[in-house]
Amino acid sequence: MRIAILAGGSRGDYQPVTAVGQELQARGHEVGVTASSDFAPTLRDAGLGVEEIRVDAMRIYREGTVAERMAGASIGRQVGALRHQAEAMAPELARALVDLWPRYDAVVSTALTFPWAGQLAAHDPRPQVLMLFVPALPSVWGDASMFATRRGRSPRNLLDGLRGLGPGMAMGSPVADALAGHGIPRGSGVRAARHTLTVPAFIAHSPQLIAPRRVSGRRIVLTGYPFRDSPSGTTLDADLERFLDAGAPPVYAGFGSQSLPQTRQALRHAIEGALAAGHRVVALRGTGLEERYDERVTFVDGAPHDLLFPRMSAIAHHGGAGTTAEATRSGVPQVVVPFALDQPFFARRAHEIGVAAPPVPVGRTSVDTLRGAFRAVGDSGTRRQAALIGARVRAERGPQAAADRIEATLLRPRRAQ
Repeated sequence: MRIAILAGGSRGDYQPVTAVGQELQARGHEVGVTASSDFAPTLRDAGLGVEEIRVDAMRIYREGTVAERMAGASIGRQVGALRHQAEAMAPELARALVDLWPRYDAVVSTALTFPWAGQLAAHDPRPQVLMLFVPALPSVWGDASMFATRRGRSPRNLLDGLRGLGPGMAMGSPVADALAGHGIPRGSGVRAARHTLTVPAFIAHSPQLIAPRRVSGRRIVLTGYPFRDSPSGTTLDADLERFLDAGAPPVYAGFGSQSLPQTRQALRHAIEGALAAGHRVVALRGTGLEERYDERVTFVDGAPHDLLFPRMSAIAHHGGAGTTAEATRSGVPQVVVPFALDQPFFARRAHEIGVAAPPVPVGRTSVDTLRGAFRAVGDSGTRRQAALIGARVRAERGPQAAADRIEATLLRPRRAQ
């Protein structure tokens, strides 16, 4: 079967897509993945077919003040802030989607692309499944939806989720308009919302972090996170290895591709909080702090999380879906500094399951707050719980289970014919 995976986002969004795509390809399917020009080479190097979107998506994100618009906003407004990026990419996205659609038998959409897939499928039907790496569907349960604002079961959580869908649909509006220019009828907002709530869907993440409950009137399956492990023989940088061997396991501090003005300050607070708590630090390079500290701190351009995280004493990160999954798999306690979108959800859930300190939102960091967080996760109870949950996550079969779900859904219509 020729399967198109409609992907988009940052490096963290493409890594699990790559793992699932490789698994599907190993099963004999022909897989093509949409990728902006800044990530297309990575997918090609992984041996996957690429349907290139000829734009630099991360440059548009950084230069379009998208991150700044998210700061301090509600999650609905944060989703809506991505509309600027969609507007800049819409003409090229529409061109690529119209070009690729007739060449594939079935479609896997993701959180950022399912509105467009629904519009195209209404015009030219294809078997379709929605693969989510974040719990982006409304639910009454606080542990099952990134839109939830309350713990436990609350109608307010469902209301907040339905409100959050509106900006998400609006984010797809520029691309819908561009598709209409290619003769693809735009359809109504009601139909788009119905498609969102009824298309076959699963969440490719760990049930340790997202509860497997009924969402939008149906039970959503969680398949485990599709980790893409480093190739056999991969090692850490020699200088980093020497640093790790020179003392007790250090703390990791890094906030991924976050580009808010507060990122530098939050990283400084994390480094100095860890030092004040008696730890050495491995920190992510790129904020201009590299010359500020002594030999207790080393900076890295990036290191494979699957190799680095298990060797840490604690992991301070932004709460992205993939980073949280990798940190949880490592069995190491976490300190989460959420910025926006799904990150507050994962920060809260990591704390609720006992593997992380209470969340420290990016605008509320301080050296004292982070020092306290690092000390809190150093207790024996948190370390035991992190190790227990980590073992459970390592036992999951993320890429294989996701591919099983995709095949079961996409092949079903053909078997019924």
